[in-house]
Amino acid sequence: MDLNDIEMKLKNSRVTIPDELPQMVGERMAAAFEELPSLPVKRRNKWLYVCGSAAAAFAVCLALLGSAFVSPAMAKSLKGIPFIQDLFQLTHHIGLQTADEKGMMDEPNASVTHHGVTLRIPKLVYSGSNIYFVLEQDTDDHLFTNRDYSVNGKVNGEIVDMTVSQGTMKNWGRTGTPSASVVTISHQEFSSKDHTPYRFPDEFTLNLEITLAGMEKDPFIFDIPVKKNEAATKIVTSNDPPKEWKQFKISLGKIELTPVMTKLTINEDYAKQDLTQRRERLGYVLEDQDGNQLDWAGGGYGGGIPGTTMAAMNMDMDPFERMPKQIKIKPYLISHETRKKMFIPELEMTVPVDE
Repeated sequence: MDLNDIEMKLKNSRVTIPDELPQMVGERMAAAFEELPSLPVKRRNKWLYVCGSAAAAFAVCLALLGSAFVSPAMAKSLKGIPFIQDLFQLTHHIGLQTADEKGMMDEPNASVTHHGVTLRIPKLVYSGSNIYFVLEQDTDDHLFTNRDYSVNGKVNGEIVDMTVSQGTMKNWGRTGTPSASVVTISHQEFSSKDHTPYRFPDEFTLNLEITLAGMEKDPFIFDIPVKKNEAATKIVTSNDPPKEWKQFKISLGKIELTPVMTKLTINEDYAKQDLTQRRERLGYVLEDQDGNQLDWAGGGYGGGIPGTTMAAMNMDMDPFERMPKQIKIKPYLISHETRKKMFIPELEMTVPVDE
């Protein structure tokens, strides 16, 4: 089986993650927000969810809505912080919230207007692997719809192997605020052109073509200078041999630790798996030396490793609160009966984090 066959099987077997909350939850949450006094709009940040975090947002919303929409204590606390920070908390986007609070985010404040519709990119941060930016949509009459949109990107004018993840454009019931979403752009581990390892440059021009539904003939073009944020970034690798259990065979590609996110890359070998059948998908938890855990939310992307039967699978997680001294990688499967995690000790790996 060649590399293209593996990639096609991976795409066909991937789990679909919903990109927005159910309508009823969205409506009830909007109603909850309307019970709060209006906040002055400060376009400090980004909101909504990156691909894969919709499930986490849904769980948070259910907890919120299950207690008479918003408790008095929560309502009081929400009044004291900007609305976008509210949404960071509700969607559990800890990394971006932390980056904004620490002043780590660039402010390109780029905007393009077509036919009374303006798209803005007020905030952006580049971790080295991922680019996160806020996309806002405003109109002359300040009336908004939940517009579908698409994002295509280039690096210094060249097409590269990138993955774009985006949430749905919404204003979440706040009168007078723009609709907004968070967009994440990631790179594949290997170039499809020459099959060599690939990374975004440390500094480059990000060329974006963003198309709104109903305005396909007038795309919004942005050329944004991007520079890697060097704050406390560590790359953890290992030369340990692969771990095997039943049909699974995995090894560590790398763990990228930044204040914005933790990115886990696992090399999964499919030589022993029947790719014509829907396969079980491993999930992963990261645990530091003190037992603090990061859980994979379910989103991810990957591609085949040239010349092998393996694929490099990338998973984005929240950042650790403190730089760990060591990290244990704990693979698991979800039980069909109980829907609980079943950890697999035979596949666990522990790696030190060099100081």
